[in-house]
Amino acid sequence: MKTMLLKLLIFLSITSYSYSQTFQNNYLWNQNNFHDLNIEPIDDNTGDVLITGNLFDSNMNTFDPVIMRIDATGNIVWTNTALATGYQNLRFFDSEVYLNGNMVAVTGSVDVSGVKKAFIATYELGSGLLIDNNYYEIVNPNFNSTALHISYTEADIDGDAVGDPGFIISGFFSNSYAVNTSFMNIGFVMRTLLNLTPAWTIEIDNTAGGTQDYNMANNVIETNDGYFITGASNDTNTSQQAVMAHKVDFFGNFMWDASYVYGNSQDVSVDAYFDDSSNKIYMLSNYSVSHHFGVTVIDNSTGNVSMAWVASDTNGTLDHYGFTIDESLNSPNNLVITGYNREDNFTDINGNSITSQSNVFVYEFDKSTGNQVGHSYGYLVPHQEPIGDEYNFWNGQLPLIYYPEIATNMIDVAGVNYHYVIGYKTSPSYTEANLFRTLPTYENACLFTDFNFIPNPVLNAVATGVISGPTPVQAFSMSTTYSGINPTATDCNGNVLGMLDTNELQGSYLYPNPAKDIIYTTANNVENFEIYNAQGKKVQSGKVGLDKSINLEALKTGLYFITIKDQSNNVQTFKVIKD
Repeated sequence: MKTMLLKLLIFLSITSYSYSQTFQNNYLWNQNNFHDLNIEPIDDNTGDVLITGNLFDSNMNTFDPVIMRIDATGNIVWTNTALATGYQNLRFFDSEVYLNGNMVAVTGSVDVSGVKKAFIATYELGSGLLIDNNYYEIVNPNFNSTALHISYTEADIDGDAVGDPGFIISGFFSNSYAVNTSFMNIGFVMRTLLNLTPAWTIEIDNTAGGTQDYNMANNVIETNDGYFITGASNDTNTSQQAVMAHKVDFFGNFMWDASYVYGNSQDVSVDAYFDDSSNKIYMLSNYSVSHHFGVTVIDNSTGNVSMAWVASDTNGTLDHYGFTIDESLNSPNNLVITGYNREDNFTDINGNSITSQSNVFVYEFDKSTGNQVGHSYGYLVPHQEPIGDEYNFWNGQLPLIYYPEIATNMIDVAGVNYHYVIGYKTSPSYTEANLFRTLPTYENACLFTDFNFIPNPVLNAVATGVISGPTPVQAFSMSTTYSGINPTATDCNGNVLGMLDTNELQGSYLYPNPAKDIIYTTANNVENFEIYNAQGKKVQSGKVGLDKSINLEALKTGLYFITIKDQSNNVQTFKVIKD
C-alpha cells in the first residue's frame, strides 16, 4: 500500500514561493457530480485555463453542461451552465479556445425530438456572447450522432493555397440513442468553416461483422498535409475492438490506414502528437491485454510503423490508461503522457486507507526509445467513479469510446512553464472537479507517489481494414443561453479560495486604454498592482492610488499586462496599451 512520500513533506517545507507556484484545487457546486472534464489553455497571456464538462445530479440522472474559467492562482474567474432553448440533454464533450484566447468553441450532443445530434457552438470568451450555434444530422434524420472532440484549423479546403479558418470535429453516429456496441456505430469526421457551415464530412467504418460494433473517431490531429484520426474499429476477422490509425488529407480524401488489433479484448487509440521535425506521428493507445497505455510511431507520409511499445509498471500494478500525449516542457526530445489509474490504494495524510479511481499519473519519455525520463508521478486523491452514466470511465476495464483532453501546458505572465491536469475527487459522495498545476518536475503540491514504467515491444499486432468516404450532413441553427453559477473553491488543505465571479473585481476595467501616464481602475477595495511587459517580465509594482490610479510614466510605449489585487486577495489581469 502506497504512503505519502517523505519528499512531499520536504517539498512543502522548502519555501512558500515554491508552493505558491503549484496547487491542487477543488471545485464543488451544490453537491453535484462533475464529469467529462476537459481543459484548454487560454492564449491571451493571462495564464488562465478553461474547463468544460457536465454537472450531474446526485443520482446521475440529469445533467447541465458547465464551463469554467480559472486564473493562474487557481481562483474561479467565472462559471456558467448552458441551456439549449427548446431542446433536451445538451452535453459538452470538448472545447477549443482560438483567436488569441478571444473565442471558444464547444461541441457535444443535444436531443432533438428524441434523437441525439452532434452540435457546435461558438462564444466570445470574455462576455459569453453567442456567435453561432448549429446541430447536425449525419446521413439522415434518424441517426443519433455525438461529437467527441473539436479543434481549430486554418487548412486550405478549396485549393486556392489560402487558409480557410474553421473547425474539425470527430465522433460517431449510431442507430442507438444510448452508447451500445450491440448496435451499429460508425465514426465520422466533419470539417466546417468558421461560421459552422459543413465543408465536408466523412464516415469511417470497416467491413467487419460480429456481435459488437466499436467504430468511432475519438480525436483528430492536424499534420502538415492532412488529419490523423484516432479511435476504435472492429477487427476485420473478429468483433474485437481494434486501434484506429487513419489518415485523410485536408479535403477529407483517404490517404492511408495503419489500424491494427493487439491484445485479447478492447484496444483503442485516444490521442496523437505530430512531430513536424521528423514527420512522425506518436499515437497514444490503451490495450486490454496489458492493462496499460502504449505509443505507436508512424511515418506521416506513408503510414509505416517504425516502433510500437506498451508500458508496464515495475511494481506490477495494472490499469494505467493514457488520455493525452503532448510535448515536454523539459526537452524537445521527450513527450509526456497524462492519464488515469483505474485502481489505486494508498494511505492519506491522516493514516486512512483509501481505495481510489481515476488518480492522475504523468509519464515523460524519450521519443526515440519510449524510456522513462526522470520520475513518473501519481496524484493521490480519494475518488470513486459515480455509477449510472453511459460514459462512466470504468463501466468496463477501460473507456471504450470517450477520452477527454485532461492535460495541457501553459506559460504564465512571468514566463514560467506549467503542466495542468483536470481530475476528480469524491467528497464524501459527490464528485468535485480537481485541478492540478505543477512545474515541469510534475511533483504535486499535495499528496503524490511515484511510478517506474518501462516500455515493452508490441508484438504480433495484426492489421485491420478501415475505410472512409463522404457521407451526407445537414446543419440546423439552434439557440443556447448561459446562466452563472458560483461553485465553492478550496485547496487540498481545505482552505476556501477567493472567487472572482462573486467579488467586486468581476466586471471591472482600466481606463483610459490606451493610456499615457495615468490609468484608473473601476474596481473597489483594490490595494496592489503588478505590471508585466509583453515578454512576461515584471517591470513595476506598487500600491493603487487613493483615487484608484496607477502611474505609468516610467514605462516605455508598448503592450503591458496589469494585475490588480483587492483586500480579499482576489486578482484580475488586464491588457493595456501604453502610448
